[in-house]
Amino acid sequence: MQVSRRAQEIQASPIRKIFDLASQTEGLTRLEVGQPDFNTPAYILEEASSFLDQGFIGYSPTNGLPQTRKAVADRFLEDYGMTFDPVSEVVITHGASGALHLALRALVNPGDEVLRPNPGFASYDGIIKDADGLPVLYPLVADDGFSIDMEVFTRLISDKTKAVIINSPNNPTGSILSPEQLEQVCSLAKEHGFIVISDEAYDKVIFDQPHTPAVTCTPHKDVVLTVGSSSKDYAMCGWRIGFAAGPAALIGQIIKFQSLINICPNIVAQQAYAAALSGPQDDTHRMKEEYKRRRDYFVNALNEIPGFSCDVPKGAFYVMADISEHDKDDWAFTERMIQDVKVSCIPGSSFGSAGAGFIRFSYATSMEVLKEAIEKLKKHFA
Repeated sequence: MQVSRRAQEIQASPIRKIFDLASQTEGLTRLEVGQPDFNTPAYILEEASSFLDQGFIGYSPTNGLPQTRKAVADRFLEDYGMTFDPVSEVVITHGASGALHLALRALVNPGDEVLRPNPGFASYDGIIKDADGLPVLYPLVADDGFSIDMEVFTRLISDKTKAVIINSPNNPTGSILSPEQLEQVCSLAKEHGFIVISDEAYDKVIFDQPHTPAVTCTPHKDVVLTVGSSSKDYAMCGWRIGFAAGPAALIGQIIKFQSLINICPNIVAQQAYAAALSGPQDDTHRMKEEYKRRRDYFVNALNEIPGFSCDVPKGAFYVMADISEHDKDDWAFTERMIQDVKVSCIPGSSFGSAGAGFIRFSYATSMEVLKEAIEKLKKHFA
């Protein structure tokens, strides 16, 4: 069978290689997986169960249940003071990844360029290519807390630039962009006529300062599409539900593509997400505080081990550790970590060339597992 050129050119996320190796390794302490180890909060499960008991499990409107869109808009207004019209400026999607796919399908023509962070979420390149776009990687500077090198960023903008993806808090670095940098990016978007796609899947997993949505940093609301998710904020990864909020004209096109791809998101997951957003936020806060406790322990302990160096991440639940003293080949080092040390991680260069010489650990796991990992690292490297 001859598959399409698209299928031949787009590669699966390179992280899958690590998952496959890890799944075949016995006695492994797993710190490669980036998903919460908490259960979905009880009040969300209860609402989903009640909804199921009512018996109507059919299609929702293509743009999502009205109550879910309203819950997204209400949460944005309460948390960040930003107003979105739930009728025309919000669409519920099949996770944040679904929103990214649909947005780029709606925006990109063959040969258009889409800038994305380097290092950044490993699936960005495949999502951009699936929309017939060309990924252009802009560097995040490790020595400056993985902030954007604005001089290089500006030089990368061309007449082919159709969109720029930003991700704050960032996967894999845990860094956040300052309001000043967000304002600069949005100003350049207005000047050059591209859209800022702000991936804010970790907006509630931020530790030492409030989250700043990109759309709040510009008077030009129409240059930003905000993408969000239930997965990290409410421990709902498997529910696969998220949203996009932004200019009505773009949201309308996203809805059109959603109608062709999956008709609508899962209706039970939508109802659960409405409950998550509109209900008490205590569980989300407790999860964040536990992540912070784990972060503080793991970063301090890791920095005491020879050859490992990392900054304190400001958000998400990842540590990006410099291991170049041990090996500049982060892929080879990761394989040795799995096979010899029995601790899994992700090679930094799988997120882009700027991640070379780093590895990513996830601390979205129990304190017991983190302590076990540190003991193995101490035994092997100390």
